[in-house]
Amino acid sequence: MKTKEKFREMIRNSWTYNKFTIREAEAWEDILNSTQTNSALKYGEKHEWAVLQAIYAAYLAGLGYDGFDWRD
Repeated sequence: MKTKEKFREMIRNSWTYNKFTIREAEAWEDILNSTQTNSALKYGEKHEWAVLQAIYAAYLAGLGYDGFDWRD
């Protein structure tokens, strides 16, 4: 399984993803499948994982993520 697919599966099983609206989940998939993301994933698994983590952290920040009580 490619790095992006492993990451996608991990995120879909996360508690943060389970708090997304349908629109937010669709937007996340759009970002994950974007040309920009795919272009950044080309230097090996460790690098790809770090890039994906950074993208997800930025996405959560854009949604107002503020810690473990987010959206409770």
